[in-house]
Amino acid sequence: MTKSVSWVGWGKRISSLAGLALLLYVAYFTYSLATAKDRMTEVCNQIKPGMTIVQLIKLAEEHGLGHRNLLPGTKLVYLAEARSFGRHACRVELDAGIVNSATYNYAD
Repeated sequence: MTKSVSWVGWGKRISSLAGLALLLYVAYFTYSLATAKDRMTEVCNQIKPGMTIVQLIKLAEEHGLGHRNLLPGTKLVYLAEARSFGRHACRVELDAGIVNSATYNYAD
């Protein structure tokens, strides 16, 4: 006598796991957006006038901010957080590779 495999039981388990994974993703996404302003405000406050472009790039890398457009001669750059899909960023004004100011920016 052979054992029959119940595919219905496996289907329910897979559906439950997929539902749980989707729920966790939505919770993470919602949490990331809800806390993005606080995270980026803190990062922007760490960017001080007088910082060099090298120091700014290092800080951006430490916090996972996009900094590909940060080249010598850049006057204005937005260092955005990928986790918030670039909506929360630091607006950084530079002069001759030195930071003049940095402010929090929300792109809506």
